[in-house]
Order: sequence, then structure tokens, then C-alpha cells
Amino acid sequence: MREVCRFRFPEGLDAEIVEAQLGLAIIAAESAFGHAKVRINAAYCISGEKRQVVIDVSSPVGEHIAEVFTGLMMRQLGEEGFTVRRVHSNPALGEADGHRA
Repeated sequence: MREVCRFRFPEGLDAEIVEAQLGLAIIAAESAFGHAKVRINAAYCISGEKRQVVIDVSSPVGEHIAEVFTGLMMRQLGEEGFTVRRVHSNPALGEADGHRA
């Protein structure tokens, strides 16, 4: 079982904003944990058509990325501009499978 944070964004939001902020969160994690540790431990998925981002928060690296991403998106969209939920996922069923950094 994997634990993830699922972010959902409003229709019409420019996907480049989300991608840029996620990129900054990953850079912040690299600064805190080192590039190699982030590459090994970070997992995320961006879905443009569903307007969502899923970040694996099963490790301290993923937790850090999700926290920084949340803060950056709150600055961009405000606290009510998106939703985030922490959920359990079963990767064996293909849920929340993501990209490695």
C-alpha cells in the first residue's frame, strides 16, 4: 500500500503553471535531500485531462515535495483555488502509478 497526495485543479488552469510549480518543489527537495535521493525516492504523476497531480508521500522526500508544492500552489491560486487529499493507493492495481524524478 502506498500513500499519496492527490491535488485537483480548476478547469481552465494553465497546465504550465502546475508543471512549473511541481518542478520548483522537486528542486527544493534536491536542495534538502540531494539529487540522488530525490531521483530514487520521488514519484509523481501529472494528468492534464483530469487536471490533477498525484505525489507519492510514502517517503520523507515525497512528503517534502508535496508540502512545498502545496505552499507554492497556495501562493498561485489561494487556499480555495485547488483541493488536496491524502489517500492510500494500491500500485498493483495501477492506481497512482507515477513518474520517477
